[in-house]
Amino acid sequence: MFSFESMGQSTILELQGLKENFGDDNEIIVSILDMFLQEVPTDYDNLKQAVENKNYEAAGLLAHKVKSSYRTLDMETETFLLQEIENKAKNNEDLEDVHQLFDQFNQNYQEGLNQVKLTLDHHASL
Repeated sequence: MFSFESMGQSTILELQGLKENFGDDNEIIVSILDMFLQEVPTDYDNLKQAVENKNYEAAGLLAHKVKSSYRTLDMETETFLLQEIENKAKNNEDLEDVHQLFDQFNQNYQEGLNQVKLTLDHHASL
């Protein structure tokens, strides 16, 4: 029902939103990217467990939390998928879709982390 192609990009993120908010303050950008890499893997694991256990209330709350991290980095596909998970889980509607949406998110998860790592390495070297 839901299909997004795998990102397949091993490039750095543009970070337009961050640059608009913080200018070229590289120290802040590096800090935000580092925080993403510290927090998102744990939140991802918790979200995965909530979806697998059909704990939709927790899944909705966790999707909301993780979505904010992806939105900050302008990662639109992930943000959209997490928003859909949040909406369906919180509203208790089309709950079977939560699993499909998470599967779509999961397909891009590692590539997204790799992009954030590359982006962090790039900005840390400036």
